[in-house]
Amino acid sequence: MKQLINLLSYDKSIWLYPNGFCLVDSGNSMRQQSFRYADGDILSVKTMEFFQASPSDASDVEVVIANEPPVVVPKELYHEEDAAKFVALQYDVAKIAHTFAIELELYKLVYFLYHSEQNALERLPFTKHYISYWDLLYEYAHREQHPQNLVWTVEHEQYLDFLVEKKSKLMLLNRFDYVAAEDELYYIMNVKQQYQLGDAEVRILSGNHRSPLKPLAKKYLDNYSWID
Repeated sequence: MKQLINLLSYDKSIWLYPNGFCLVDSGNSMRQQSFRYADGDILSVKTMEFFQASPSDASDVEVVIANEPPVVVPKELYHEEDAAKFVALQYDVAKIAHTFAIELELYKLVYFLYHSEQNALERLPFTKHYISYWDLLYEYAHREQHPQNLVWTVEHEQYLDFLVEKKSKLMLLNRFDYVAAEDELYYIMNVKQQYQLGDAEVRILSGNHRSPLKPLAKKYLDNYSWID
């Protein structure tokens, strides 16, 4: 995660995940703390406490939306007024408060806030700047030279995020739940097979230095790198 934090424009950030959130202050000494959702107030309460903020604090805070994979729409088919219709193909729009869209290669990535998230964020006094986690991941993946065929895998607790490129073109942005390291390996191997990427380099980004995926990657993947 620290690699993505370094791409942000502001020191304070709120990372929204599917099962909780993480608060980060990357100022003089990096501080971060993760929470699981318990009720509707925990996000706003813990954020104020973590940043030691007053009700009049209008400082800049970056909100990184990583709650769900985006809906990927070809640019020629996308119209802003139809954003909710595209989201409805994969998600329950009754739970969604606001949609955003970014342009990435030949696509529009549509991502969103749930009502519970937006309500909690509206209670915070900060000046909020919204950004897609997937946009950060794409930016980080392209900060250095890499082969045309590439599988980026980001290991989180209980789920994996994938960014897949074939011949330097975006093929996949998606998330898969897992229980054991064998599940993680299966998804990596399956993605390579599905997109015919036998020679692709696999780059695994993880903050877990003792990840059980490490020995499996060493044993079964020919071309991979591990980024702690």
